[in-house]
Amino acid sequence: MPSLAFLLGITGNLAFAAGNVALSLNRHMQNGDFDIVIYHRGLNETDRRVRGEIPRVGLRPFDFPDTFTSVLLERLPAASRFRDWNSLMCFCHFEAFSLLKEYSHVVWLDADIAIQGDIAAITQFAPFGLTPDTPWTVSENFTHLIDDYRMELPGYCTAIMALSDRLPHQELHSWCYEKALNYAHLLKNPDQAIINLALQEFSITVQTMRCAEWQCVPWRDEALAAKIVHFATDRKVWRDADLCVAFPEWYRTHLTWLELGGGDFDRRHLRLSNGLARIEWANRIGATGTAPIG
Repeated sequence: MPSLAFLLGITGNLAFAAGNVALSLNRHMQNGDFDIVIYHRGLNETDRRVRGEIPRVGLRPFDFPDTFTSVLLERLPAASRFRDWNSLMCFCHFEAFSLLKEYSHVVWLDADIAIQGDIAAITQFAPFGLTPDTPWTVSENFTHLIDDYRMELPGYCTAIMALSDRLPHQELHSWCYEKALNYAHLLKNPDQAIINLALQEFSITVQTMRCAEWQCVPWRDEALAAKIVHFATDRKVWRDADLCVAFPEWYRTHLTWLELGGGDFDRRHLRLSNGLARIEWANRIGATGTAPIG
């Protein structure tokens, strides 16, 4: 059994995105010894079958206890974008700690990313590697300050987490779920808020990963060469034509997913066009006064 697992947690609406991550990991890490563990709920039978055709992937049906789901749906701030059944899957981040009972290294990956290179070296940031959430502090994850914690400290983003079993992982797992219930009414970025508090509660020293390499947002110049690009806002690569054209590897990988029989995303949000062709067309008209032929 491999010592390293890459973990994703999805509902059925993001099956194609998790498939993209799994295909990319296999492409860029062909000589690696690792598993890809995908916790899921609401995944249809077709996407389950296709996922079974991707090497190293193990699917695990998952759900929260009914009481946890009902409390969070009731208590999360009314304006929270996480206050729905699908978005609650963000709390599956906490399962990374539980998975350390089976693997010595676990790397959590959000599904809305592009893998652009071999990321085996991410394990060097164990036992707890995170990227900074610059320029935001811990307090930005909450609607109000929490007593007994230093809310002014720099925050960390939980989209990518590199963990090892040197952590008190069983205690972290239960503590995070308990505090999510306790602080539900104050959570803006739910899982990230709780994990930032856990770093203080358990006196964990974070091994900082460079955002430009390990969790680069797509509008930064470094995104072209980053190992991981994170489509962190509502402008997802499958909703924004400019992003999709800027990251063609993600789209070509998606076409592979479709060839395997996987489900597509909602195409109504995406109208692909080649911006370079428009520029070339405009330049030629500007230079000649006539439209180019062919």
